[in-house]
Amino acid sequence: MRRAVLALVAAIACAALVVVVRAWRFRPQPRPAAVPAAVAVDPAIAAEHLAAAIRFRTISRGEGAAMEAEAFDALRAWLEATYPVAHRVLAREVVAGHTLLYTWRGSDASLAPALVMAHQDVVPVEAESEWSQAPFAGTIAGGFVWGRGALDDKIGVVGILEAAERLAASGFAPRRTLLLAFGHDEETGGTGAAAVAALLAGRGVRLESTLDEGEIVARGIIPGLARPVALVGVAEKGALDVELEVAGEGGHSSMPPAHTAIGILAAAVKRVEDHPLPTRPQSMWRLLDVVGREMSFAARLALANRWLFAPLVERGLARVPSANAGLRTTTAATIFQGGVKSNVLPARARAVINFRLMPGDTAAGVLEQVRRVVDDPRVAVRAAGSREASRESRSSGAAWERIRAAAERVFPEAVVAPALVLGGTDSRSFQAVSDDTYRFLPVVIGPDDLPRVHGKDERVAVAALGPAVAFYLEYLRETGR
Repeated sequence: MRRAVLALVAAIACAALVVVVRAWRFRPQPRPAAVPAAVAVDPAIAAEHLAAAIRFRTISRGEGAAMEAEAFDALRAWLEATYPVAHRVLAREVVAGHTLLYTWRGSDASLAPALVMAHQDVVPVEAESEWSQAPFAGTIAGGFVWGRGALDDKIGVVGILEAAERLAASGFAPRRTLLLAFGHDEETGGTGAAAVAALLAGRGVRLESTLDEGEIVARGIIPGLARPVALVGVAEKGALDVELEVAGEGGHSSMPPAHTAIGILAAAVKRVEDHPLPTRPQSMWRLLDVVGREMSFAARLALANRWLFAPLVERGLARVPSANAGLRTTTAATIFQGGVKSNVLPARARAVINFRLMPGDTAAGVLEQVRRVVDDPRVAVRAAGSREASRESRSSGAAWERIRAAAERVFPEAVVAPALVLGGTDSRSFQAVSDDTYRFLPVVIGPDDLPRVHGKDERVAVAALGPAVAFYLEYLRETGR
């Protein structure tokens, strides 16, 4: 008995030693000394240009609403006047009405072209009077550029063209052909980007890489991490809307059945919410394999020993909505309709549940799960629109290394890590013609600014614009070499 106890104690001691040693080794990887960006950028000029671009009301309203064509035409003319050298050197095409495609022809036709993207359109503003600064005035105040599109995504359009203008004026001539694309309806489906992708496919173009908006340089957003993180999206989630509908008998509320159409529907929605999709933590582990090295020893103890602590870590992450969204296909009941009057039984009730699909889950598979969980013949279940999750690009190779190197030069304090984009971008349209697709907006954003994207008082710090332009300049120059 004593021998068995000693053996157990020895085994526990050995396991504890393994856990501690693995945590001790799970430290930041040594990096070469940071080389500062080659060109300093005056953020004041970029701020004035971004403010001017914001004043064009290039709003995507969707659902059959008319496109504000005059605003897009005016923005296009302004871009041509503001970046004259780039417009002389690059060939511009207008695709699908308002999407812009620029070609900077390289000298070596054997090199596959690279694409850099942003989008011109912005989401509507519901209550302009509630903004601190008018959303389309392009105000510069308090060290910020204010207005719709400051972060999503006119900063991308201006940042890329600022960089292209500087490079073209310096006489830079790329070996690799560089393509710049600026969609006009990213916020409502991305038909412009899809048209560009189809155009390139028809020309037989195969892209070496694509870089679009998506993730950010996050400061103070990831708990337990003091350093900023340059999150580079290597994949993006898909989306599926599932419609549940119940047909009732109608009639007077004084003689109700045991469960009305609304009651039956509510129970079905609850069953779906109570059965979340299983976790697919691979993307989260890739992120934590990088940023976890910068955390406390206690956090590293758990992250370095997933063989022992993975279930515990997953349960902890799943309790935080933002982290849970990076672990699994999420379930969100977003629309519930039924009834017309308090004393009338509803003849129909309808709900829509929005799923954000992880890579590895499919729209068909999630729809089938919903039908299994609802399991009620009185509830009709059908898909009401979907797009699949993207494939995952490599966090290695030449294109990744260019992004990493440019980010480290411009944001020397940041950790560069692969991430999963929770929303959708225009880049999804280019998967069929691009080897690798990345999603990164080179702007430092903290917790206070996250709700401003698509929300009230959207803004970007003037000081953030210099690094944003510098990143695009570094990336375009190195990609074109």
